[in-house]
Amino acid sequence: MPGRPYFDKRAKAETVVEIRRNAVLAALDKVVASEAFGKVERPARFLRHLVETALGGEGQLLKESVLGTEVFHRPASWDPRLDPVVRQEAARLRKRLARYYETDGAQDQIRIELPVGSYVPVFRSRPVEIASAPPETPRLEPPVAAPAPVRHHRWLYAAAAILCIAATAVAWRAFSLRESPPSIAVLPFANLTADLANQYFSDGLTDEITDSLARLKTLRVIARSSAFQAKGKAADIREVGRLLHVANVLEGTVERSGDRVKIIAHLERVSDGSLLWSNTYERSASDLFAVQSELAAGIAGSLRLAAGVPAPQHVPKPEAHDLVMKGAYDVQQMTTESLIRAESEYRRAIDLDPQYARAYLGLGSVKWDQFVARGASYQTEAERKSAEQWYRKALELDPELSQARALMATIAMQYDWDWNRAESELRLAVAGPSSAAAESFYAFFLIFRGRFAEADQHIRRMLDLDPYSTATLNNLAVDRNLEGRFAEAREIMQRLAAQYPNMIQPQQLIGATYIEEGHPELALPIFRQLKARFPQASIFEAMANAAAGRREEALALLRPYEEKYSNPGISMHWFALAYALMGDEGNAMKWMERSADRHEWQALSIAVNPVFTPLRNSAGFRALENRMGLAR
Repeated sequence: MPGRPYFDKRAKAETVVEIRRNAVLAALDKVVASEAFGKVERPARFLRHLVETALGGEGQLLKESVLGTEVFHRPASWDPRLDPVVRQEAARLRKRLARYYETDGAQDQIRIELPVGSYVPVFRSRPVEIASAPPETPRLEPPVAAPAPVRHHRWLYAAAAILCIAATAVAWRAFSLRESPPSIAVLPFANLTADLANQYFSDGLTDEITDSLARLKTLRVIARSSAFQAKGKAADIREVGRLLHVANVLEGTVERSGDRVKIIAHLERVSDGSLLWSNTYERSASDLFAVQSELAAGIAGSLRLAAGVPAPQHVPKPEAHDLVMKGAYDVQQMTTESLIRAESEYRRAIDLDPQYARAYLGLGSVKWDQFVARGASYQTEAERKSAEQWYRKALELDPELSQARALMATIAMQYDWDWNRAESELRLAVAGPSSAAAESFYAFFLIFRGRFAEADQHIRRMLDLDPYSTATLNNLAVDRNLEGRFAEAREIMQRLAAQYPNMIQPQQLIGATYIEEGHPELALPIFRQLKARFPQASIFEAMANAAAGRREEALALLRPYEEKYSNPGISMHWFALAYALMGDEGNAMKWMERSADRHEWQALSIAVNPVFTPLRNSAGFRALENRMGLAR
């Protein structure tokens, strides 16, 4: 594993955790007693609170709203927008730490750092073993801009918590502040219909306008998952534009009564809030597709784009179009029942209109997503073949469907290990209508192949198009972790965990980064707490024990799942990680082979996953790399 743990591995296993914790606390005592901190009590108290909370595995509590009341004694009614004490004190604390490590602490074995934009401290040991460090890759330079306020779940513009995930995106987005090309965010059209069953209609309209505009190569269109954070909120257009880094915002309303639809749309310029274009459409619901095309053309004309919106290759029948919007809405609910409904809706749409490409794409997505709804770690052979069949048909009818191309590339990677075909499909996907998903898949492809610098280019574009979705931030963190950039991955996940404390994956990855850096004692409290909500976290607890040299404790946690080998309810890849951390090459290879046999997505990372570094020169590992087409 990269890096060197800052404890003596010859110490008895039962004292390892205490030695490590004591080392960090001893480093903390030295820092706060230094000249850089002097006799000022507040910064020392602040740093001690941050470090002790992180060591206790409660990093989710290190957020502005909590720190203001617990450390700086602000009342419950405190508004951090009006009193930015936490941010100001954090900035001063970073300067004190920098001054300390430039002077008294220059030779310290353990460093305590507070990354910009985060309140969760990072502990680093020195010296770092250069031979085991991951290859250097170009880093994404953040934009030169004033510190962005942090953003909260559901885009609460009126709330202080708006600051957090926006800071994450700003920290990792590497696009210029120059407006090239022109850009737009399509905010969710408000549903004014009394019947909430028509919500699919307004959401579908928003999605399809977004998709139509994304076909314009000269226009940058923010993805649905970021724009939809504003759904149901009274958003200030200028604030939306600044956070999404777009020059223009489209918003509107939809009202449906029987077969009649009224749509009002406004295109506004972010810089001054001026109205660039507005229109009202009162039509039959059967004319909705035509309205969408007219609306997109009006926007293109108002923005003076060189090329107008391409004419659709196929105008769907109205009833089929309505069924596809219903299907898309049901797929987003991601339950077994909603996927059954969506499959029925897509099949009926195909029966009504066999030339409708999006109906086949939707049906393929239903088949592909069934494993998620049933809680599995991989698709069955039947699910994979069915999804591939429908994606292929969708592309025959509409070669411009970037999502279908990206998913075909995923099948080529994950199931066929056909890397040449996968890259060919991905090149076509990212050359088509802008798609954050296609950019993300291409980034993963390049990372699996060890082409990190190229991957960063697609990560930039992914963040440019979809800066605030949890999927984007999660993918970014996984990418960074596989590159060996553990602190960066952890910072992203710490923010995500603070905003979405019920999400499982951020906690998993935070703990994994500590293990991979050689600090498993910092991971153990995280996984032990996580087990209450996610019993399978026992496997990650086993990994932490394995990394700490406690083999028997690790094996005791693994055995109940190993006994259910045919259906353990978890990824086979996790077993391989645990045994690799124990230094048990035989069992690690056994589970890696099983993971590959099941075509788990995680198996594609074996050539770059830092945990497997000690195995890379073994004959078995090289044979598996060759079999999967990953040898370089």
